[in-house]
Amino acid sequence: MKSIKFNKINNFIIFGGGKLIADICSILKLQKKKIFVFTSKPQSKEIISENLTLRKYLIKNKIEYRILNNLDILHKYNFINKHSLGISNSCRWIFKKKDIKLFNNRLINIHYSNLQFFRGAGGLSWNILTNNFNSGTTIHLINEKIDAGKYLFKKSFKFPHRIRTSLKDMQEFSIIYQKKVIRNFMKDLLNEKNFKLKDISNKNSFYWPKLDTRKNGWINWNWESKEIVDFINSFSEPYEGASTMLNNKIIRLKSAKKANSKIKFHPYQNGLIYKKIKNSIFVVSKNGGIIIDVSHLKNTKNFLGKRLFTPNQKLQNALQGE
Repeated sequence: MKSIKFNKINNFIIFGGGKLIADICSILKLQKKKIFVFTSKPQSKEIISENLTLRKYLIKNKIEYRILNNLDILHKYNFINKHSLGISNSCRWIFKKKDIKLFNNRLINIHYSNLQFFRGAGGLSWNILTNNFNSGTTIHLINEKIDAGKYLFKKSFKFPHRIRTSLKDMQEFSIIYQKKVIRNFMKDLLNEKNFKLKDISNKNSFYWPKLDTRKNGWINWNWESKEIVDFINSFSEPYEGASTMLNNKIIRLKSAKKANSKIKFHPYQNGLIYKKIKNSIFVVSKNGGIIIDVSHLKNTKNFLGKRLFTPNQKLQNALQGE
């Protein structure tokens, strides 16, 4: 199959959640299309539009939905048939062969990144960690493998330099861009455009897993300064921050940058707070100082001279996701 056209669509079955699900539903509602949403309990509670959770948004807009733990009972919904179109949007479930068969292969996934470089559900944190600031939207047919079906729509962009250390700013920039892309794609879809199908290249292809802030986000103070800075920024707002210990208590750090200091430090000094100016602390790392914002923390007056430290067991567990 070299191309595909989605015609005679009776209803649209949307799986998942996320901020952009509201845009998809709004476009379909304007065209008076039948919509049904399957979501998970955590995603149903996420704020997606006008301070509304997904569940409240669906109720307000009179869109039918079900909250599921998994897709095991999907076959019981007889309104899903060969004339349905399934759209996976930030969906946390993996579709099995029997699920795909229900849609007669008319099941697509909207992946908010460049699939060649960023397969999986790792999100923008991996852009910061890998210093790869290429992103985009890839819409592809779903098969039994993760992010591996032929793609029918692809747009790319690059994050501007000014926002590359702020996860929150990158997310906001991405959402603005993705909204435009989704509108264009949905227009083509509803006009029954004939989409050319192309293989997702495996050359220089990478799969990155979803990161859990509390499990994976522990700082190794033996890393080089840039590695620590990137790590902290990759767990910044809207997440809780990267974790470490101070005075035997867990603290979470959300924003960092390299210090301009040319002072050479001894490895024994790694993690020591050697200066504090207002809401910023200066911390020793392998090849220079790091400036870390602590404005979100309480009782920072006595930080000077203390050491930030992460026990080896925490670091080992972080690598294993425990």
